[in-house]
Amino acid sequence: MYFKYLFLIFFWGLGEIILAQPSKTPALLPAVTEGYVRMGAMIGTAHYSGDIYSGLGFTRPSLGFFITRKISPHTHLRLNLSAGRIEGDDSKSPEGSVAYARNLHFRNDLKEIFVGFEYDLKASYGKHKKRKNFTPYFVAGIALLHHNPQAKTPTKLGGQWVDLQGLGTEGQGRIGYGTPYSKVQITIPVGIGVKFKIDNRWDFGIEIVPRLTFTDYLDDVGGAYPKLDDLGNPLAAAMSNRTLEPNSSLSGQKRNLELLYANFGTPISYTGFDGNIYQTLPPFQNGFTTRGGNQNRKDIYIFTGFHLSYIVDVGLKCPQFR
Repeated sequence: MYFKYLFLIFFWGLGEIILAQPSKTPALLPAVTEGYVRMGAMIGTAHYSGDIYSGLGFTRPSLGFFITRKISPHTHLRLNLSAGRIEGDDSKSPEGSVAYARNLHFRNDLKEIFVGFEYDLKASYGKHKKRKNFTPYFVAGIALLHHNPQAKTPTKLGGQWVDLQGLGTEGQGRIGYGTPYSKVQITIPVGIGVKFKIDNRWDFGIEIVPRLTFTDYLDDVGGAYPKLDDLGNPLAAAMSNRTLEPNSSLSGQKRNLELLYANFGTPISYTGFDGNIYQTLPPFQNGFTTRGGNQNRKDIYIFTGFHLSYIVDVGLKCPQFR
C-alpha cells in the first residue's frame, strides 16, 4: 500500500518540476550554494521478499540514523545506520499449497551500514534556509549487512529459537554440498523519498528504499533438499525438512496433514547410512523438489520510514567540481 502512495507523491513532485516555469534565469541564480550537514533519525518498517511466505502481516519495525553533507544544489552525501527484523512463515500460506506443505519459517535481525547519496529533483541554491519546501529525491548507495536467520525447533525438541546458518540445513559445509553462506553481505539500496521543510533547520520526510542483495539465504532457504542422513546432526535434519510436523512451531496451530497426504501422497520412510529412519512427504526429498523457489532470484528486504532531521552545521562551501 505504501508503495502506491509514495509513488503518487513522487511523480506529482516530478510533474511539478517539469511543468513549472522558472522564476529566475540561470544567470541570476546565486553563484555559491551553501553546503550543510544534516542529522536525523528514522522510524518505520522492515519487510522481505524471498522464498518463505511473507504477506503484509509479517511487516516488522525498523529504526535508522543518518547524517548527510550537501555537496551541490542537487546532491547530498549520506551515511546511514539501520536495523530491523524480517520474518516469514509457510504455515500462513493457503492450506494444501506447496509452501504450506514445506512448513518452513524464519526470523532475521538485520544490521546495516550504508554509504551513498541523496539526489534532490528540485535544486536548492544559496543558504540552507532557502531550500525548497517540498523536495522529492532519489537515494542510492552500497551497504554492508549483517544478518543471522533463526527458526524455532519442533515442539518435540523444545520449541526454542536457534541459529540456522551453522546447522547447514541444505548440507552446506558437508562433502558433496556447497559452502556455507556468509552472515555478512553486500547490498545495493535504491529508493525514493520526499522531504518537507518545517522551518529553517528542521525537515520531515518519508522514504522507501528496497535493498537488492546477492544472497538467497536471508531466510536460510535457497537450494535443494539434502539427504537428511548426510547432515550428521538430528537437529539439522529436523530443521531442514519440516513437512510432517503436526503443529506450526510459531502459532501452535494444528496443521491439516490429511489434506497434504491427499495432495502429495502418504509419507515415505528410508533408513539412512547412520541407521536412523527418516520420513517426509514424497516430493520433499533429495533429488525431487527444490527447498527454495526460483534459485536465480535473490532475496530483497525493504526499509520504509518517516524521518525527522536537523541541520547542525551551516556556512560550509559546496566543493567545486571542474
